Amino acid sequence: MNHTNKRYTNVMQLPLYGEGRAKAMYLYVKPTISSCKCTFADGSEYFQRTIPNDRLSNFKGEENKLYIDQECTVLAEVTRKQKIHECKRRGLI
Repeated sequence: MNHTNKRYTNVMQLPLYGEGRAKAMYLYVKPTISSCKCTFADGSEYFQRTIPNDRLSNFKGEENKLYIDQECTVLAEVTRKQKIHECKRRGLI
């Protein structure tokens, strides 16, 4: 896993005094994951762009968008909601 953007952070909102006011007590490294693979019940595979959350160290997917390639540049013809509805209609879910 690759990491970039080393930065000092103060997530716990601790009061900082003295000369080192700009720096917190620990170093946070922001992950650079940009997409995740979505496999649906019918076997089709798409990619979804992920948005990292700096405060909670977790990821959130883009709302209702699917991409064909891993770089998330080519938008798929169907949305995530349509694909889930199609799998439900077929009785796979």
